[in-house]
Amino acid sequence: MILENELLQLALGMAQAVLLLLCAPLVTGIVKKVKAWMQNRIGSSIWQEYYDIRKWWGKPTMLTPYTSITFRLAPCVYFLTTFAAACMLPGFLGGQAGFGDVFVFVYLLALGRFFMAVSSMDAATAFGGMGGSREVYVAAFVEPVVMLAVLSNVLHTNSTSLAGMSLRTDEVNLTVAGVLTCIAFFLVLLAENSRIPVDNPDTHLELTMIHECMTLEYSGRLLALIHWASQLKLLVFLVLFAMLYLPLDLPVVFKVLISAVAVGVVETLNNKMRLFKVRVYLAAAGLMLLLAVVAQ
Repeated sequence: MILENELLQLALGMAQAVLLLLCAPLVTGIVKKVKAWMQNRIGSSIWQEYYDIRKWWGKPTMLTPYTSITFRLAPCVYFLTTFAAACMLPGFLGGQAGFGDVFVFVYLLALGRFFMAVSSMDAATAFGGMGGSREVYVAAFVEPVVMLAVLSNVLHTNSTSLAGMSLRTDEVNLTVAGVLTCIAFFLVLLAENSRIPVDNPDTHLELTMIHECMTLEYSGRLLALIHWASQLKLLVFLVLFAMLYLPLDLPVVFKVLISAVAVGVVETLNNKMRLFKVRVYLAAAGLMLLLAVVAQ
């Protein structure tokens, strides 16, 4: 009976992850549409990300003879770790996988980032190595702040399970600690997903790129996997933000849409900051989380 229940939870978690995977390009398209409207442009269709993934999937993958198996393996690991993290989200389909611990969740995503950083250096190009080193630099500041956000929620809910950390629908959580944690996690969400003001996902100027630098040598299906995984990662963090930190008594779908619109608004109203200022930005988020932990 216990085994059957675990298998059911795993099946529901995978079904939920597949649903998020199918919706991820749409959410990214909505963010881009909001940015276009705020800049008084028509912008591309909200379905454009689906067209791009289909285009990349149909193109051949070009590989140089100087790269190792790590270069080909990294996009697959990045995609699979992001998909596994999506399986662990609090179950808005009625269940969740049995391994839904928040520490496993954080370091699954860190594993995907590690492989992408290594693959960028494996290509032995100047821009790839620069992007990989910048990604590791940002990650060194992001991960402690993420763990502080986790600690704040653990103290509030007395649970390290993602399902146990979820806000109840009848809970508003408009306390000082709750508001500080909500704001700080939104700042971390932008940094973790390489969004403005930490990084610009739409730029192709090599001197300012971070995440995009690591994808310059990829093409075809490997490039499609990277972009699809990045879109899924953004949606995973939006769902996590909606279910764990956003104190609104609304269905998860509406809270995710509100969060996606907020990402587009913040990106439009801010410029990309210089790299050495990223630590100040994340230190501010960390300070808010420390205050939230003290206020618990």
